[in-house]
Amino acid sequence: MLGPRDYDCWFLGFHCAVIQGNTARVLVRSEHVAAQVSLKYATHIAIAIESVLKRPIRSVNVLPQRFCGSRSWHGDLKA
Repeated sequence: MLGPRDYDCWFLGFHCAVIQGNTARVLVRSEHVAAQVSLKYATHIAIAIESVLKRPIRSVNVLPQRFCGSRSWHGDLKA
């Protein structure tokens, strides 16, 4: 279980930004936080998103918020 200290450390400012197919892209406040959340919590994030959306999420890309406006963020999103 995630306590308040860990939540504040890793998930303050967390945002699920894009769901495409079976992949979720989530934003966190820094590259360091993105690396830690990706290693420690990606599976938990996928399960939480699946339970809300009622559809499978097979991968979670955790990125720093500064990535949101970049070409790599939008470049591979095809309808």
